[in-house]
Amino acid sequence: MKIRVKFGKEGALCYIGHLDVLRTFQKIFRRAEIPMAYSKGFSPHPIMSFALPLGLGLSSEGEYLDAELDLESGQSSLFPPEHSASFEAIKGLRRELMERLVRATSVELPVYDLRFLPEKCENAMASVGRALYGLNLNQTWTSPLEQAGKSLLERESIPVEKKTKTRSLEMDLRPCIYRMSFHQNRLILELSAGSRANVKPEAVWELLLWEANLPENLSPLSIRRLDLMTESGLSLGEVGEEVPYV
Repeated sequence: MKIRVKFGKEGALCYIGHLDVLRTFQKIFRRAEIPMAYSKGFSPHPIMSFALPLGLGLSSEGEYLDAELDLESGQSSLFPPEHSASFEAIKGLRRELMERLVRATSVELPVYDLRFLPEKCENAMASVGRALYGLNLNQTWTSPLEQAGKSLLERESIPVEKKTKTRSLEMDLRPCIYRMSFHQNRLILELSAGSRANVKPEAVWELLLWEANLPENLSPLSIRRLDLMTESGLSLGEVGEEVPYV
């Protein structure tokens, strides 16, 4: 059985890296006594994948991991076998899994939701096409930044230079900005993410500062990832079902 877990990253845990998050969740599943399926071969490991690594120092309420459970192992006597589970039993299974995960983690790595995935569903990492961010701003910057944002969105193209570890590439940033809106002292950005084009909110921020003629050393008060979505704009948390039909 495949599941998708929605979780957040808060407080001091915003400063731990992606590999540490992966190892932490492996421990959380063991602590919760949730039996995971393992890969085959000489060095088996839990079958678990994450949607998109979060930048160090950013908080989030929209992180996702996919995991495969082994409900027919000897460890899973508390759970009904998939092939004999009724609708009510599956509903109870979701509730039990959620309760166990919540008890096994901390307030700085909160678990928000859990869904069952169809067998042939793309994993979270392959599904990502967009990311939604919220940037909290100093009130004195909001007006010039909003004017700069309107100016940028009116353009047909925004050529920028993107630096990789080995070279610099020129790309058009305009098709990668799906939404840019200001709400009081908060900037909402919906940007391309994943394998096709991965745009960081910091890149758009730097562009806004340049367009608004503001000092380049200004930083948002905070950057928070709000959600991850497919290429079509569907939240990864809406894929699958809370309770699958049997």
